Amino acid sequence: MSPRRRSTGKPGLTPAKRRTFALVALLLPVVLLLAAEGVARLAGYGGYAPVLRKVGSVEGGTMVLADQAGAISYFFANPTRPGYNEQYQFIDPKPKGVFRVFIVGESAAKGFPQPRNLASSAFLQAMLSDAWPDRTVEVINLGTTAVASFPVLGMMREALAFEPDLIVIHTGHNEFFGAYGVNSIGSAGTRVWMLGATRFLRSLALVQWISKRTQAQDPLMNKTLMEIMVGQTRTAADDPVRTAAAGNLRSNLEKMLSLCRQHGVPAIVCTMPSNERDLYPIGEDGLDQLPAPDRESFADLLRQAERLLPTDPQSASVPLMEAVALLPEHARARFLLGTAWYSLGKTNEARGEFIAARDLDTMPWRATTLQQEAIRAAATSQAATVCDLESVFRAHSPGGCIGWELMDDHVHPTLRGQALMAEALVQTLQAMTGPVSISDSQRERIRPWQEYAAALGDNPYDRYGVDHTMWVLFKVPFMRERNAPGLRRLEQRTAEFEAGLSPELKTVIRDWQSEKPHAGGKRPITGMVARQFMREKRYAEALALFEIAQKSVPEYTSWHMEYVYFALVCREKLAGSLTEEERQLALREIEQGRFLLRRGFSETGFTERYTGRLHQLRGEWAEAIPFLNASRQKMGGFDLVAADQALFLSLVKTGRTAEARQLAKHGAANSGQYATFYQQMLALLDQGPVPPEGLPE
Repeated sequence: MSPRRRSTGKPGLTPAKRRTFALVALLLPVVLLLAAEGVARLAGYGGYAPVLRKVGSVEGGTMVLADQAGAISYFFANPTRPGYNEQYQFIDPKPKGVFRVFIVGESAAKGFPQPRNLASSAFLQAMLSDAWPDRTVEVINLGTTAVASFPVLGMMREALAFEPDLIVIHTGHNEFFGAYGVNSIGSAGTRVWMLGATRFLRSLALVQWISKRTQAQDPLMNKTLMEIMVGQTRTAADDPVRTAAAGNLRSNLEKMLSLCRQHGVPAIVCTMPSNERDLYPIGEDGLDQLPAPDRESFADLLRQAERLLPTDPQSASVPLMEAVALLPEHARARFLLGTAWYSLGKTNEARGEFIAARDLDTMPWRATTLQQEAIRAAATSQAATVCDLESVFRAHSPGGCIGWELMDDHVHPTLRGQALMAEALVQTLQAMTGPVSISDSQRERIRPWQEYAAALGDNPYDRYGVDHTMWVLFKVPFMRERNAPGLRRLEQRTAEFEAGLSPELKTVIRDWQSEKPHAGGKRPITGMVARQFMREKRYAEALALFEIAQKSVPEYTSWHMEYVYFALVCREKLAGSLTEEERQLALREIEQGRFLLRRGFSETGFTERYTGRLHQLRGEWAEAIPFLNASRQKMGGFDLVAADQALFLSLVKTGRTAEARQLAKHGAANSGQYATFYQQMLALLDQGPVPPEGLPE
């Protein structure tokens, strides 16, 4: 007989209670995660900064800035070395009479490595302004370095909220290695839906909080962005990610064009030109497709061809054709064969080989034929307008093979290439209808590109700056190893320019080279050279460069205020006094400085410094004092000396000589290596009235 169970006197769980218990058990982790997410959001995490940010009220509406923080949010894989967009500002709502164009895309759309005043967007704005003199044309360039098409889609969504009259889409080169590219974020980059899922997950406050606390010190500080963005370094010709890259591009473009149509905004989508003739394939080819005995034979054929190619391209073509027959997927062999055909004047054959070499490149930094077809297919599916830049660039290249004439490197257009992009867009608008259309008579108002280049600020120093920037890029190991001729070309160009400089200007150039980029770019080389010209009292030359430097930096920045200030100083030196128009220019810049300070845009003290200096140019010595006092609280080194010199002058001019003397005494006693400057101030006080020009800055 089995033993009897003792009753506990407690009834068991009913089915309803068991279901409730199970539901609570399932929901508890969700509740805890939601609570953690809420706490992290209260701590300031979660979501993304917008690319287009409303920053404050100005005359006519609200100012909107194209903000770099929004673009940075797409670079979660390398947050300390992201790509950047340029800062542009505009008014919301759109003022009457304004024709607003947004350009969205990657670094080639941004205009890199040209300064912003010589980017295709600057040429386009100038050309459209001539074609439509009754309109105020705004071209807002949201081009961002190192982004694939998915971030471009996100940025364009934002742009649609600000009344665009036209959107130009220029993307396709970075589908492999750009932010959210197939080779940059692993398997998550090969499915369109996974791109969106990744973006959503990265927006969670809890994920951002964890990422912040697990982020290691940047081990890539001395590497270029190009090196950092490389994930998978070899992509074979038959690798499925090539199809995935083209599929992502097409899908994202179709979404962009569909959104434009829904908003009633005309859009132009561009094909992507690249350097075909003068840039060797960037990736390293493999020989694993060949049987072992054939590999050495193949290598011998290439060595023989490369030895013959510079002097006897006809003979070089023989081993090259043998090599291509052995291994048609070898990008370098195809490129060398194209070079041989080009040298022999067989440009059609050359172009075919160059395109094959580009498409087979195992490190695809240039849009392949698959991507070009994806662009055209997306435009066809959405009945959108195509600006065929690839065909236009070929039509303007010797033998239809794009090279150094129009490209600074693999994908970034030269100055002529930037202007050609704008010309092609104007030509595309001629074929469109409605308010965006350009008539033949309007087209006739557009001048030759060289005139626009001169008016926008083309100069030898920026040309050198472009060459030096490209030289740094070509020193990246995989570029240097596979494109040694390109590196030698840039070394020669930079050396020739530097040889013609004075020792003082060489020092300035070295300072510019060593300066780390800030907010996506270096300090303009033109502004640094202009300061040296000022020291040499070459005011007319300095003025010309300061006015170019103004155009190469955004308005509503301390950089812009600085260059306006020094340009006005040069004008005053040359003419003896400022005109009323120049005084009004100074006042406008002061208002920009005051706006920046109200909105908290000053960490360095330079906004306060140049607001004060501009007041001084207008003879408003007392008004300058609070700004100069505020600037010196944030500065050190020689920047503090310059601020103190300006403050000293205002104190003297307003009769506050005791305060001026105290400032100079304190500096002489406590500024170490800069004590001499403060001693000069004391000497000026002891000599009598301070001269009208004050102290040199």
